[in-house]
Amino acid sequence: MNRDTWMYGLQRHDKEYLTRLKDFLKVAEGHRVKKGERQIWCPCKKCQNCKNFTDSKSIEEHLICHGFMNGYTRWSRHGELLIDSNTVDTETNDDDIDDFDNDNYDQIDDILHDIQDDVPNKYFENFQQLFVDAEKPLYVGCTKFTKLSAMLKLFNLKANNGWSDKSFTNLLEILHEMLPEDNELPVSLYQAKKLVCPMGLEIERIHACPNDCMIYRDQYDGQDKCITCGKSRYIQKNTEEEDNVKRNAPPTKVLWYLPIIPRLKRLFVNAKDAKLLRWHFEKRSTDGIMRHVVDSPQWRNIDYEFKEFAAEIRNIRFGLS
Repeated sequence: MNRDTWMYGLQRHDKEYLTRLKDFLKVAEGHRVKKGERQIWCPCKKCQNCKNFTDSKSIEEHLICHGFMNGYTRWSRHGELLIDSNTVDTETNDDDIDDFDNDNYDQIDDILHDIQDDVPNKYFENFQQLFVDAEKPLYVGCTKFTKLSAMLKLFNLKANNGWSDKSFTNLLEILHEMLPEDNELPVSLYQAKKLVCPMGLEIERIHACPNDCMIYRDQYDGQDKCITCGKSRYIQKNTEEEDNVKRNAPPTKVLWYLPIIPRLKRLFVNAKDAKLLRWHFEKRSTDGIMRHVVDSPQWRNIDYEFKEFAAEIRNIRFGLS
């Protein structure tokens, strides 16, 4: 019996459903132990893998009362690889999950499985869609490319050959017409980016002087000209109209700033990475031999100067060069 049938087709008081549910809980518990975590995500319709519990009994009650969330036939939040879930019997235990032949999976599958525990709750639905797109054929009958793998190939070509956004969009439109009518290829760069990067971290675009004298930020945000060299902030078609700055004109130069705080939060989401980030406090050697930056006098000077900062074991220090 495949998962679509027992998870969504049976009555939740049915003996078969309750038996299969216990098999799911065994897999989930095995994954929890393997990852060294205290809690298990609840995939019921109410929690939708956004809440977790230390007691699997609570999850069992939720799944009997509310049922499984829609479309969760692949138990990706509970340790399952990207596989055809309907061909795998639910009697597989947690050891079976690791025993699949890795040759059956391409690099996309490995990437998705590796990062699934890094996904914040608010992006989890988007991440689930990645699994769907990584399995969906590019068109009916296509066995060589999936919707996701095809787009990754095309993006790779774009990057390696320096294609403009406009030329890439034109290519997508032509390929969409060439392929069978039921093909899944996006027809715009925006759709392609949403497919490949559904959980992208924010980027801040800051206008800058074309001569790199300054950036238009904070107290200089309202300036139209560089305070050092006098160059215009915006591209002007008519150079004689220097004073008539059009605010809807494109900037002469843009600085792409990647805020560091969201990226640090992403690191601490994963238990393994968080453990490594605390290594300097919990695991470093104290035998007096200098092996690492943490053994240096500069590190100790910072600890002495900023005692409150040093007392926080999750403190992060950056080396600039």
